[in-house]
Amino acid sequence: MSRSALGPSTQKRCLIYTRKSSEEGLEQNFNSLHAQREACEAFIKSQSGEGWILSRMHYDDGGCSGGNTDRPALGRLLDEIKQGNADIVVVYKVDRLSRSLADFVRLIDLFDKHDVSFVSVTQQFNTSSSMGRLTLNVLLSFAQFEREVTSERIRDKIAASKKKGLWMGGRVSLGYDANDKRLCVNDSEAETVQHIYHRYLALGCVRKLKAELDNAAYVSKTCSDVPPNRVGKRFSRGALYTILKNPLYVGKIRHRDQLHDGQHDPIVEHSMWEAVQRRFERSGDKKMLRTAAKNPSLLAGLIFDDKGNPMSATHSTKSNRRCRYYISQAVLQFREADAGSVQRIAAESLEATIIGKLMDLLRSGNELLAAVGPCKVSGLRKQQLVSQAKTLAGQWDRLTPHEQITHLKQFVRRVIVGRTELRVSLSRQALVALLLEDPPFTDDEAHAANDAYGITIPVNLKRCGIEMKLIVPNGVQPKAHPITIGALQEAVRKALLWNQALVTGQAASLRELATQEQVTPSYIGTLIKLAFLAPDIIEAIVRREVPVELSLDRLKKGFPLDWEAQRKTLGFSG
Repeated sequence: MSRSALGPSTQKRCLIYTRKSSEEGLEQNFNSLHAQREACEAFIKSQSGEGWILSRMHYDDGGCSGGNTDRPALGRLLDEIKQGNADIVVVYKVDRLSRSLADFVRLIDLFDKHDVSFVSVTQQFNTSSSMGRLTLNVLLSFAQFEREVTSERIRDKIAASKKKGLWMGGRVSLGYDANDKRLCVNDSEAETVQHIYHRYLALGCVRKLKAELDNAAYVSKTCSDVPPNRVGKRFSRGALYTILKNPLYVGKIRHRDQLHDGQHDPIVEHSMWEAVQRRFERSGDKKMLRTAAKNPSLLAGLIFDDKGNPMSATHSTKSNRRCRYYISQAVLQFREADAGSVQRIAAESLEATIIGKLMDLLRSGNELLAAVGPCKVSGLRKQQLVSQAKTLAGQWDRLTPHEQITHLKQFVRRVIVGRTELRVSLSRQALVALLLEDPPFTDDEAHAANDAYGITIPVNLKRCGIEMKLIVPNGVQPKAHPITIGALQEAVRKALLWNQALVTGQAASLRELATQEQVTPSYIGTLIKLAFLAPDIIEAIVRREVPVELSLDRLKKGFPLDWEAQRKTLGFSG
């Protein structure tokens, strides 16, 4: 017999949940949590005729946000519900339980599963009735609408403020101090900035500039008054690029792709800043930005070994083929003892593995929504988020390397390379901003404890000479680079057309075909063999599903005519 059939005399165990967003005032003898509990206790007492009894356990979350469910007292409350120790959950107000519509729906589903009612004292409804459920959904919808309108107002305020040239906070750049929310020139640091600009134009190379600054003991900005304290360090090349490309130094404020006149004083003359930008465009330093190279290192600046050392992009040339690697800075600085378990790794297989996993995340709606769960995204925008993610994954191979690097650096924070696993750290907020084309997130959001989302990829490493190659066990193996795939597709296309021309008599011989195509007979003889690849291998090349080890040079060296042997030799078996 169900509890409801026993009548009002059946006791109903009531658990009170209270929450306060900030820690302010919690030290007082009577604070907001006490006030909420007192009101809930009075309401439960008024329902004693219905069999309501109060549990003396306290479930109080002080200083906890309602934007997520990662709260200790809420966790204990849910454990009690799962163990069947509750009949009614009582709160002072709906938003004390959750400010997220999605989280609230999941909590109500859990309550229903365990036959637990939810009661809000001040809004006077409970979920045991259909009217209570309707009222609850209406209230939550308006709460969600209010949060989204607030977010839009903040974004509009940021845009409008930057158009007026106002500095909107964040880390203060070298050369300036923050005073009453305005940027003021720091004379000693401004001299350093001007020196950097002058010397770059004189030297024409950031690498030489860094060496000169190191020898002269120049260091970055010291911030001792803002925790955590930052002590000045030697300039990295990346920091120098940032300084040399920062429009802040010519009195501008950047908002997305637009520059607005700022209300702060410039440090560098506009003519000098433009001269530096032109120098970037025509110099070898453009290559160092890793977007102009034919085969750029897509994850440069994001790779670290498992001892925290950055892994720098490098390459070697063998048989007219450029081979790219990531190598630990500890090795480059002759500190091999400080290097991690992987000191050097082939770049293409690593990038293919990481990017392949990221594309799987974008294609999987459920996994993506779980990844960005703590972010405040409405139901309608979640649909847009999933749709945009699938579109980006589908278009990824058609993006330019520069576009791919820009996207990756927006939401990938770090990749740690270990001997048995790869650990990828993403920013949830940045991923949402990228997919929904929202403004960049704030520094507070970037450093929030729940902003980081981690992906772990189990791998095996196989030594090939001095480098390590990746093998992904029980998973999709990394695929070849898009440029390699494009070369394979074009070669297969030519081979099939040439073979058809010979079979149908359009060309009587290789020599005649070579004359028609304006190439040498040996070139046709080398490529036409690709027409005899197994049909499924040709289809895989067309679908761009090519093993990372396969290249056009590899096929030119020859392969078995037997299709099964081809699959094993070329890496298509299994």
